[in-house]
Parts: sequence; structure tokens; C-alpha cells
Amino acid sequence: MKHTTIWARLLLGSVTVITLLSACGGGKKQEKIEITPYILNLHLKYSFIDNFEGGLARVMMKTKTESGRETGVFGCIDEEGHEVIPCIYESVYIEPGGVLVSPKEGNNKLFVYRNGAMQEFPVPDGLEPQGGFYEGRARVHDEDFNYGYIDTEGNLVVPCRYNSADDFSEGLAVVEQNWRKGYIDVDGNEVTPLIYWNAMDFYNGLGCVQNEEGLYGYVDATGREVIPCQFESADFFYGDVAPVCLDGSYGLIDKTGKFVSATRYKSMGVCTSNLFYYGEDGLYGFVDARQNVLTPARYNKIDNCREGMVAVAQQGKYGFVNEKGEEVIPCIYSRVNWFDQGFARVARNGRVGYIDKTGREIFLLPSNSFSSASRSGFGVFCFESGGEVFIFDEEGNRLDSNGLETPGVASAGSDASAGSGAGGGSGVVVVPSVSVPASTGSSQSDPSRRVEWEIRRNRAIEELARLQVKLIEDPNSAYIKHNIQTQQNIINTCNEMIATYQ
Repeated sequence: MKHTTIWARLLLGSVTVITLLSACGGGKKQEKIEITPYILNLHLKYSFIDNFEGGLARVMMKTKTESGRETGVFGCIDEEGHEVIPCIYESVYIEPGGVLVSPKEGNNKLFVYRNGAMQEFPVPDGLEPQGGFYEGRARVHDEDFNYGYIDTEGNLVVPCRYNSADDFSEGLAVVEQNWRKGYIDVDGNEVTPLIYWNAMDFYNGLGCVQNEEGLYGYVDATGREVIPCQFESADFFYGDVAPVCLDGSYGLIDKTGKFVSATRYKSMGVCTSNLFYYGEDGLYGFVDARQNVLTPARYNKIDNCREGMVAVAQQGKYGFVNEKGEEVIPCIYSRVNWFDQGFARVARNGRVGYIDKTGREIFLLPSNSFSSASRSGFGVFCFESGGEVFIFDEEGNRLDSNGLETPGVASAGSDASAGSGAGGGSGVVVVPSVSVPASTGSSQSDPSRRVEWEIRRNRAIEELARLQVKLIEDPNSAYIKHNIQTQQNIINTCNEMIATYQ
């Protein structure tokens, strides 16, 4: 399942009321790839190498716009490091059954493996792909931005007749027509009438819908509304329960629509199928799927959640709890990122580096930029300092090879942030004793992330313009006004995120 993005959360009024979270998931451990000198040198060519999915990894090269602003262009490499999709695109998304790319000018393209090579998928004339193949169907739109679906042979199997369309999940997809949403099957048959203001992807056998009164309920795969629309907000079913809000308070319901406990909270959200956070009086704790308290409300913030590890904060310092609600990494870091492939980027005392799930610090080196440290899809860690690149393995050993021109790790007492140090072979990282004041703000310098937020903002601006035209046609439509506000919220969120990457 594709977890709910920030856009769906903004649109559907998720029960998550602090940081917008997906359920902990993803992060499937990929098999290790042999690290050759050639592979190591790729980390000098590309400023970003993503995790591998289906044998491909997204890569980015830094470039500059005509105005001189730093940005990035994207492509894809295979596990041998060969560039199978050139690094020339504004965005690249590895999707099921293909890779969707967006050039700076012109239509999106979908690339697939055919006859042992990456080739552009033959989309019918007049149609533009909008994603990969989910359950044998890929979204497309025509020149009038009406949406439909093609199959894996390129045939248009669901005509372009919808204002919007989502990917298929559990055999059904959300579509919109005349400002109302519902579900269709892979052949385009309507499973529910298109009567809902909003609808979420099917997950665990149920789809969450919102009626014209703004209340949420659930439909099953036959289109029957098995839990009536009665909640002020609602989320997916994770396992057998879902967090909802009724009469201003939050709790978990089962698939019959009954609350599993009489206890209610000021706020609530999902971490895993058996770990949910709750909020009381400005503090947050954790309960299980039966609402048994695992951790009393003592945290000031619940943040990133992935791979069974939830970032929590106390008095401005971050740590992690596990799926049992146990604090396994103490709140000692000034900043943390989510866990990915078993590791998380962290910062404290003017140093940036990585930890594993036991809290072991792989390395921490002086830096005033959180994005100076990164993890490559090849399973190695990169640290940029003074225009130089240091590369480490999972044990914290520096990697070197013939042709890889990086300086040796600075010894104790030297200033690694200045990029100094004598050349040398592999060796255990020594954390320098000199601290460089860390930036405590949110400013980052990762151009790939900034570009993605800019793309999302532009899409929201386009949708806002379309809605404003519709409002002229129907000036009394509360639904259109609601969605205009939603797009404005998305644009504001994008602007805030873009500002953090300046």
C-alpha cells in the first residue's frame, strides 16, 4: 500500500493533529551490493543516491538555473551503477512496473524494462502518464486533464472521463466526477455511486469516505456503507482498528464501528497497527490497539515514525521509542530524521551523523548543516565537509579505493568541518574534539528535496487555478470553496518546506 501522503492528510482531515505522520512501515531491508571502487566513485558523481527499488535507484546531480540558483536533475541507475535513465529530468519517481519522469518542458514519460533494457512505455497519443502500474492499471490524463487508466499493454481500458483519479488499491480506485468521489473497479465499473466529498484508498478491506456534511464513515469492497458517516475525522484501518474523532474526542473503533474503549483523548494518531499515540494537556503518550496505556503522556512531541521506531521529544531533545512504546534511544539529540534501512540521521552538540536501532553512533562529525550526512542506496554513508566527501561503512570504518579522491578522516583535535586531514586508508572514525556550533534552525541545503516541494507546490497552484474557474461557474458551491482552501493550505505548506531548504 502507498501510505497516505501529506496531501491526503491535508485534504481528508486526518486525526493526526500534530506532525503529519504515515504509519510506521517501509524500509524493507535490501540485499547488500558489493562495493567496488567504481561504486564508491559514484558518490562523487551524484550528490544523492536513493534506496534501490526493483533493482533501480533514483540519483541526483547538482546543477544551476539560469539565475544561478542551485537545483538538481534526476535520473536512475541500476545495481551495477549504470545510468539507465539519464540525469536530465526535473523529477523521477520509481513506481510499480515503471519509472515516471517529468522533463522541464513537455509531458511526463513512463519508462519500463522491455527486452532487457529500459525503454519509454508507448502511451496512446494524446495521453500523459501520471504514475506507474498499480494492480495492472496506470493513471493517464488527456489534453483536457480528464483522467482514465491504461493497462500494461498500453490500451485505454477506462476512458478519460474523471476530474481526478487515484491509483488502484485492493482492486478499487478513488475517482472524481462533477466534484463528487466514489470507487471503481479495474474495468471502470462504479462500485459506489460518485456521491462523496472525499474518499481514501482502500486498505484492510475498507475505504474511508466523507459525506456532504463533512462527516466520515467506511464502505466495504461491495460499496456498502458498513460504518455510517458520523465522525468528525477518521483514518485508515490499521490491523483491526482505526482512530476517529466523535464529538470532539478521539478513540479507536473496530470494523463494526464500535469503540474498543470508553477512554477518549484530546488527539490521537497512528504509529503502527499496534501502536497509537494519544495527546492530553499538551503531552503525548502511547497505547496499543486495545487502548491499553503503554507509555504515559510525557512527551512534548511525536515526530517521524518508520520501521517500528517513533521519534519523540522532551524539552527540545529527541530520541526514539519502539513498537512496544519503550524509549530505546534517549532524548539527547537536537535533531533526528526517520529510520531508513535500520539507520537514522541525528545531530547533537554541533555534530551530525548516523545511529542504528540500538542507539550505536556510526559516526558523528562536526557540521553546521544537518544535510551534510546522508546514506546511499548502496548501504554506505557519506559526509560532506569543505567540498570533500568522506565515505563510511555500517561499522563506522572509512572506505577508500583506487581512484577515490577523499581526504583521510581528521584525527582528534582537528577541525573536520574545514575539510582538513591527511590522506589515508580505511580506519575507524575518530570523532574530532573541536565542536562547530550546529544550526538549531530548520534550514537545510538539500536541493533534491527543495525541487520536489517546488514541483508539488506548482501542481497545487495549477489545481487552485482550475478550482477558481469552477467557482466562477458555481459561486455558491461550499465544496469548491472547501477545496480551494485545501489547495491554499497545501501551497502554504510547500512554501514553508521550500524555505527550510534555501
